[in-house]
Amino acid sequence: MKVLVTGSSGLIGSEAVQRFDRHGHEVVGVDNNMRRVFFGPAGDTLWNLERLKGATKRFTHVALDIRDGRASKSSFECIALIDRSLRGSTIP
Repeated sequence: MKVLVTGSSGLIGSEAVQRFDRHGHEVVGVDNNMRRVFFGPAGDTLWNLERLKGATKRFTHVALDIRDGRASKSSFECIALIDRSLRGSTIP
């Protein structure tokens, strides 16, 4: 299955990326690193993105603000949307 994880470079999103990757799913992660905007350099999540790239086999990152509907629609087709709020569910 191909899954989309929003906020993929953050704490919860990165854990979801790793879990889906371990279970053999193709993972597309979307993150625009807004933590850097809100919290300055200390909030930057690029270090975690680089860690994910090295720790996963089926992960692709897209730097995209999902609030931009036009860009989001043109970037993704036929992807099962997995909301980070499902972290407690039984989806592998």
